[in-house]
Amino acid sequence: MSASVLHFTPRAELEPLANIEAFIELCRDSKVLSADVQFDKNIWEIGFLKGQNKVVRVIYSTLEAANVLDSEPALPAPFLNFAKATIIYLQDKRPVTTQSVRIAALRCLEAALRHETKGSRPTAVDHVVLDTAVAIAKKQVSPSVAYRIAGQIEYIAEFMAAKQFISLRQRWTHGMKKPQEVGSRISIEALTARKEKLPSPATLRALAGVFQHATEPADVMTSSMTGLMVCAPERINEVLRLNRNCLVEGDGEFKGKLGLRWSGSKGFENTTKWLPSVMADVAREAVANLVKVSGPAHELAAWYTVNPAKLFLHEGALHLRSQRILTAKDVALVLWGNVNTHAISKAHQWAQSCNLKKQFLDGRRIGYLFEDVERAIVNMLPPTFPFMPGSPDLRCVDALAVMRKKEMHAKRAPYLCMFVCVDYEALTSRFGVREERKSIFEKFGYTEDDGSPIELTSHMLRHYLNTLAQMGGLSSTEIAIFSGRKDVRQNRYYDHVSSEEVQAPISEALKSGFTSELEPVNASARVLVLRSEFRGLRLTAGHTTEYGWCRHSMAGEPCQITRDCVNCHEQECIKGEAHKEANLRTLKSEIEYLLMQAKAALGDEEYGADVWVKHQTLTLERATMLLSILENPEVPAGARIRLDISPPSLITAENVRPIQLQRDPKRLA
Repeated sequence: MSASVLHFTPRAELEPLANIEAFIELCRDSKVLSADVQFDKNIWEIGFLKGQNKVVRVIYSTLEAANVLDSEPALPAPFLNFAKATIIYLQDKRPVTTQSVRIAALRCLEAALRHETKGSRPTAVDHVVLDTAVAIAKKQVSPSVAYRIAGQIEYIAEFMAAKQFISLRQRWTHGMKKPQEVGSRISIEALTARKEKLPSPATLRALAGVFQHATEPADVMTSSMTGLMVCAPERINEVLRLNRNCLVEGDGEFKGKLGLRWSGSKGFENTTKWLPSVMADVAREAVANLVKVSGPAHELAAWYTVNPAKLFLHEGALHLRSQRILTAKDVALVLWGNVNTHAISKAHQWAQSCNLKKQFLDGRRIGYLFEDVERAIVNMLPPTFPFMPGSPDLRCVDALAVMRKKEMHAKRAPYLCMFVCVDYEALTSRFGVREERKSIFEKFGYTEDDGSPIELTSHMLRHYLNTLAQMGGLSSTEIAIFSGRKDVRQNRYYDHVSSEEVQAPISEALKSGFTSELEPVNASARVLVLRSEFRGLRLTAGHTTEYGWCRHSMAGEPCQITRDCVNCHEQECIKGEAHKEANLRTLKSEIEYLLMQAKAALGDEEYGADVWVKHQTLTLERATMLLSILENPEVPAGARIRLDISPPSLITAENVRPIQLQRDPKRLA
């Protein structure tokens, strides 16, 4: 005898439960993530990521099911609908590209409720449940992923408390320390990380070799796309979204330079990336290869853009358009341009997989309606057609990353009537990261120097070019712009310059005589002042300036004319200090320009321009006077020069006046 299960809701949870039910009803009808049409499903489709043909899904499965890559069982009630509503609401308030970390946090939270015998009730979440959820995450995944999941658990807990779904005595934090990053250049960990993230010299040689010798369409597509990733440190999704007319010949300040029109990602805008001159020919050849190898697919994309519901027939099959029924031989001709026995057999299999209705002809022959074949083939168009997956502004007909269907497979005949969008997996699967598939390096006979197989990830090239930029002395801003980053701080994750490479430029500079022009310390021309002599001069302080040295003591009072040393009576210049005389000449040139600007502003009657004209005129006079003395051959080297300048006006007891107060007669009245 079976009895119904009794669910008891504690009184303290009654009001929060009513809040959650209202919250779920609010989110059920939301347009966010198309919740209004798929809320009751346990697997949601939420679109495409850039550079990928697979639909991104949110699967509301339990933690145990997710661990074995299964979609069942789903999260139990009442947590299931709460999880769906939470995903919708948080996506609206703080959107993310993928829901993987957020749904993982919800799975851990539900598993923690069951572990603490809370019956999967979201209203029963407390500090103990939250701590248990973080502990479960630590056991399931790596420290770095667990840290991200814990962050989402904390965010969800704050959200639940703010909406009065739960009651927490105090604000809860996950308490996990962020996994330590490899910051040293000389530790064993740093060397290991460098090896894992950078391509080996053998890999770079292999890439060049494959690029030069590739002839088959799949090899040309892979090597040319990779060649462009060597030209600039871009993400693979950005290369897959290149336009057919992506080359830009520079003019003006970029005359003679070659640029590529890149599609930005992660918040960085579309832009033109100007390539290093040494890579210009590689980029031109790579783009030419891609235009050529994608030509047949481009023809198909152009056809279907104009005729989205009409079957493309190649020249050898044009006569079939007027036929009502196609034989298996005809279908094979349409699909692959081949009518041998194997192709005819495959045509039957294809028709069966598409559930085409058989048409019995004379004898034992079987045919299929032309309109059914046409409909089945047209249904093969990319789901986002006429646009590329994840790129609503790039049409398939304008893209480089298109190939005929099955053309990226070495052992399968390409479809002559349909194309596909080349995606992330189609390229990376040929880099040697999948054991079941022969890599492009193995196909061309390339290995690591020790004979082991070459394995490459697309991001290795981005790390490599960023490291080269660090070694080449580019600024952080330049590297961020070249790499398509909004945040300069992200550069540090791509800096793998070793300690030897950091020191190499300094060593080379020293070898080439970088210090040869520096004046020796013990040179007879330089006269040092001993501490005893300095004290004898009755000076209490001293510091160098751009043009000489200053006797002002900051301990007594701050400088009244900071950085305006030429107009200071406490500055002293020494003849013979070439670099400081050069600074004076630079100052004189700058003041001449500033004075010209100030006079122009004075002519336009801009407020305050007269003050600047007066100041710049005086400064120019004093800089010119100093230079005339320093350049006078009659003044001996080592001479100490100080201009006769009155001290800046100071507030003294003599010019202080008491404040006179005047009563308001209106207020007295």
